[in-house]
Amino acid sequence: MIMASIIVPTDFSENAYNALFYASQLFPAEDCSIYLVHSYERSLKDTISKMDPVANEVIIAKLRATVHCQLEQLSHRIQLDCAGQKLKVELMYAALPLNDIINDLIENLDVHFVVMGTKGASGLKEIFLGSQAVDTIKNINPIPLFLISENVDYVCPKKIAYATDLKQYNQQENIAFLIKMINAKNSKLELVHFHDQSDIFDEVQPHFEKFKDQLKDVEFTTHWMLSEHSLEADIKNFCEKQSVHLLVLLLHKYSFLKNLIKTSTVEKISFQANLPLLILPE
Repeated sequence: MIMASIIVPTDFSENAYNALFYASQLFPAEDCSIYLVHSYERSLKDTISKMDPVANEVIIAKLRATVHCQLEQLSHRIQLDCAGQKLKVELMYAALPLNDIINDLIENLDVHFVVMGTKGASGLKEIFLGSQAVDTIKNINPIPLFLISENVDYVCPKKIAYATDLKQYNQQENIAFLIKMINAKNSKLELVHFHDQSDIFDEVQPHFEKFKDQLKDVEFTTHWMLSEHSLEADIKNFCEKQSVHLLVLLLHKYSFLKNLIKTSTVEKISFQANLPLLILPE
């Protein structure tokens, strides 16, 4: 049986619901299991008493009941919005860090990918990745991760851009997932490599040839782009000009994305706010 198994964290915001709906539409023809995840660790810390263990038991029980009720309501809402789809929703919640819950599910269940909503620090529109998203990128186990920015409506990703430095070619599992996405949506892939004047073509050509061989069963166009500004701005401009619906990046230790999230702030990340991002792990 073909099946999609997805983790979707939620804080019960509309932003998180947009990500949940996006997740439900990625493979609507398949049986789909969504693990709806909530961490109430912070809420518990804010309300618990250090002096009264009896009162703490009551507080914990009440908080768990409230979270369970909110998750049930969310499950009911998404199943109504996805009427006709084979959608199963499992509720997962704990007083643990969100990434710990996600990693536990990845380790113990056959989960295919994660979809989460993002919101920039202080709600600034020009900041694509908030602190929680950056923390998740850094700390969850290797698995494809979709980041859906605030106020994004679902648009079928008919045009997918994969921005790559072509320094990695052993990407069989990642490419298999990407090809599945392309086939499910009958999408076209835009493979874009940004370079500068000092790049040596011979160094990436063997990787490119192997990459092309992996993509032989999908429609794709290759773009060799001379980087004119910052790489962030170049990717943003390319996606806007090509009317891209989904941007794909590979996270490896030398990658553009890895360099961005090493910094203590994310203010310089300025991808357009309405562009979903798929991060493929190394």
